[in-house]
Amino acid sequence: DIATTIMASIISDSIKALIDNVELLDQEEVPVSSREIMGMVSPERLAIWATREDISDSLPQETVIAVRCVGSDGESIVEHAVVLNSDGTSAEPLMIECKVSYEEMSPSALVEYQYQDDACSSSVDNKNNSHPWRLSLVSLPYLLSFRAGKFKMWEQRMMQPTCKAEFRRMYAIGPVYQIFDHIMFPSPPDEKSQFDVVDDTSGKKITLPRPVSALRIWNATTQEYDVVDPTLDGTPSTESERDAYWKNLVHKLKETFGEDMEDILQQPQK
Repeated sequence: DIATTIMASIISDSIKALIDNVELLDQEEVPVSSREIMGMVSPERLAIWATREDISDSLPQETVIAVRCVGSDGESIVEHAVVLNSDGTSAEPLMIECKVSYEEMSPSALVEYQYQDDACSSSVDNKNNSHPWRLSLVSLPYLLSFRAGKFKMWEQRMMQPTCKAEFRRMYAIGPVYQIFDHIMFPSPPDEKSQFDVVDDTSGKKITLPRPVSALRIWNATTQEYDVVDPTLDGTPSTESERDAYWKNLVHKLKETFGEDMEDILQQPQK
């Protein structure tokens, strides 16, 4: 089970007392009004969290306790992850940054993502899917806000590319209907270069869109994952509408670039 693997009933009283003394804050950075020890966070979830470069690779071997808390408003729910030291004499919450809001929060508050073409080790695979889940750098509220305008941004990059190399690669990738962002959803270190091109004129590196294939968020109330729709707002909904959209966009591109378009596309990649 990817949820907690050891129930709170077998966690010692001394550890429970230790956790009770840890300061845990809600989303408003105010002490929580109540807390409930759910058990140990599973190695599978810890391995997903450790895919972030700012989290230690040794996290899956640590003792991390899931603590479900009620916020200071008496209604909101947040799940904290409390890390025990090796001899069980001290504890502290595991807090990491949302790179959009710059707020410190529990890993459970961050969205998890998959890439369809992810070629990395299966050590963090979901047992029901061959593609590894990774911990993003964004919380759900900011993701939903960001998702609203990203399709227009992609379309503008197609119509007004920074350079020929960017245009060639983006045209080859084709239409992008699912959310992308190399900061929020970083590619594994050994795959990043596959989505970079060099500006023909300036020599600067440009990162291409790499859409995610799936998103999810941990639900502290149900102790299960909720699916998050990765589809960009404003995109065509059906396959026929998407085919028609892409054909129309290609027509616009040909009108914009004229005879130069074929020459650009036939130039070798750098």
